[in-house]
Order: sequence, then structure tokens, then C-alpha cells
Amino acid sequence: MRILGTVASSSREVPNAPTIGTATNVPSGRAYNNGRADVTFTAPTYDGGLPITAYTVTSSPGGFTGTGASSPVTVTGLQSSTSYTFTVTATNSRGTGAASAASNSITATTVPQAPTIGSATAGNASATVTYTAGATGGATITTFTATSSPGGQTGTGASPITVSGLTNGTGYIFSVTATNANGTSIASAFTPLVTPVAPFSPTTYYYTASDTFTPSSYPATYDVYVVGGGGYLGATSNTSTANISNTCYGGGGGGGYYATGSGTINSGSVTVTVGAAGIGGAGGTSTFAAVNAAGGAVGGAGIAANQKCGDGGAGGSGGGAGGMQRYRNNTLDVLAHRNAGNAGSAGGSGNASGADPFFNSTAGNGGVGSGVSSSGGGASTYGFGATAGVGSYGTNGNTAGITVASVNYGSGKGLGFGYMAVNGNRSSTDGYVVIRRNA
Repeated sequence: MRILGTVASSSREVPNAPTIGTATNVPSGRAYNNGRADVTFTAPTYDGGLPITAYTVTSSPGGFTGTGASSPVTVTGLQSSTSYTFTVTATNSRGTGAASAASNSITATTVPQAPTIGSATAGNASATVTYTAGATGGATITTFTATSSPGGQTGTGASPITVSGLTNGTGYIFSVTATNANGTSIASAFTPLVTPVAPFSPTTYYYTASDTFTPSSYPATYDVYVVGGGGYLGATSNTSTANISNTCYGGGGGGGYYATGSGTINSGSVTVTVGAAGIGGAGGTSTFAAVNAAGGAVGGAGIAANQKCGDGGAGGSGGGAGGMQRYRNNTLDVLAHRNAGNAGSAGGSGNASGADPFFNSTAGNGGVGSGVSSSGGGASTYGFGATAGVGSYGTNGNTAGITVASVNYGSGKGLGFGYMAVNGNRSSTDGYVVIRRNA
């Protein structure tokens, strides 16, 4: 303390302690773990007889400091979400005086910590981005934003975030930021590169002749539907004496077998084999990869000599029916028929024609075998009375039509038989292969 009457220059001391004022948290725009406080104070009543050159504000905890020539003094570097008090000292050329009392307590708040990046998954003109949130910076996080590079397209929300508006075929990386009331964090690290692509549009390929299937890209997954060729009609035979004529008409051929499968092609091509319709025999086998569909069997042959029409042959989807028998007594003008035999079920033979003749009737058609892979060749019919001499077509052997993606590709049929030449013969159908590429 200065003594009255002494020479001023003889009483030089450090300043007294300033009077502490108020500490205020200043959060706006502050980076994570770089909080700021402004601290006010009043200069000491005694400066020690020398000009005060600086005031120093010190935090507790942490010992972060700020200096200035007057109030207020700013202290930075404060750790986010941490509580602090502050003291102030004054300095002159003689040194630094005692610290003030501690200030009020404040909690330093900042922008959030940068999120930890996860992964990106490409979609159709989009990508989803995962992340893990970091510390809040002392204030509630309101938004997470994922941003693409290139392009700067953004998406917001909880993890995962979807970013739309991307260009298919272009590679992108993504980073994520977090935002609270104080501002937006620095960006996270980037994800690995991902490339959005348009979704695969399933495509159907229909083959009616043998070929090769070469996918436009790999791997290619598929379902395949294979139908063998239809079988040929059975042979017809006749016997006759002076008064008796006996004719057997061959049954219709069986339809081609129906088989399905699926698989993946990773490279190269696959041979497509389409079985042709039988000519004088069974239909050909259709094949794709390991999926095979046998052709339909030939229809039952007529065997007029023993007055019995023959059995249908065995085949991939059932043989044709046995033939119809026509028995005529020329003297008595009697016309008798045997019914056509039923078709066999899948993999079986067609049945023989009926055993007993009867009058004034026409032969029945061959029945349809069981299951989607079945077929039944029918006998021809022969009219009597008013319709005598008017033959009609026999029923074709039939494999149920295949419907793929709402398109029906028809049946694999065997050859039916028409009694009268004017009606002719129905044609057996070739097999076919339908490939549905799914991805």
C-alpha cells in the first residue's frame, strides 16, 4: 500500500486480485472439444503502482487459459459436455497478483462429434449408408446427414440413411455429419466405393428349335421348363373275308413329357435341345442343362388279324391310346366297334382298346392321363347311321400347357388320327424350352 508523503517510485508491487464477474458458455459453431467461455471481471482497486499489462483467466478443471487487456476474456479449448469454473489474475511489470474468487459454473457445449462411418449398399439410383453416432457435444443431435461424392446428393435420418437421385453405373462414396443446436460436426470418414444399378428385369426366352443360350451377364439365375416332342399315331391294319371286314385304327400318340429345373450360369453358354415331333415313332427328348423331358410315345397299333387293337407304346408322358376296332359283317350289314383305350398316365403306356364289340355306337376317344405331365392319344371315331362314313378326328395326346409370367406356351401334343381321309391327320407338335432368367 502506498504511504503518504513517500516517493511514488519507491512502492512498486504486483496488482491486487480482480473481482470476478460472470462466466458464460458461448457454444455456437464451436468444434467438438473446443468449447468457449467468456468471463467478465472488474479490475483490481490497486494496480500495484504500475500499469496492468494483462489479465489471465484460468479454467478449472483443465487449466485452459485466455488473456486480454480488459474484461471480458475468452477461454477456448474447453472439452465438450464438461463443467468449468474460472478465476482471474492481473499482471503488471512487477509480476502477477493473486487470483480472484471462482466464477459461476458453466458447461461447455459444442457441435457434435463426427459420426463413425459404417458401410454403403447400392440400390437402384440410390444407396443406403450406415453409421454410428458420436458424442452429442452437450446438446441433442437433431439431424444426421449422409452426402455422396461425387454429386453432393444427400439424405437424412437415423442409420441407415437412404441417399436417392444417384446415377446408375456411377461409383459413389459417402460421409455422414451430425447437427445439433450449436452447428454441424465435421464429416466422418468415407465409405468404400459402391455403384448403384438398375434392378434386373426378368426375361423369358422361348425356344422351338435347338440352339444355345448365352446370358448377357453373369452370374445368371434361371428357371427352365422343358417339353418333349409329341408321339406319332399308331399304325392301322385291315383284314377282310368274303363277308367280314375288320379294321383297327391306331391310337393317337402321347404328348411330350414336362420337366422343370433351376440353376445358375456363371460363364459360357448352355445348349438347348428341342425334341422334334415323332414321325412313325416316339417324340424326341428336349434338354437344357441337367433337365430332360422325354418325348411322347407312339399310339397303339391296330392288329386286325386277331380282332384286337394294340396297346399304346410306353413313353415319357404316357403312350397313346389303343386303337378303335371297326367290325363289319357285309352279309348282315352289321357294324360294330370297340372303344378306344384310355391314355396312360405320366411315364406309363396307353391302354388297349375295349374288348367287346357293340352296335350302333361310335368309338370313344382316348382318355387323358393324370397330372400335368400326362398325355392321352385318342382313337378316331366312326359314325353310324345318319353319320355313317363321316369320320372325325381322334383326340391328341396332351401335355398341360405351361404358363410363365402370365404367358401360356401351349401343350406338347401327340398325333391324333382321323378316320376319313378328307379329315386327314392332326400333326404332333415339336417340344419346346422356356427359360426364365430371374437375375
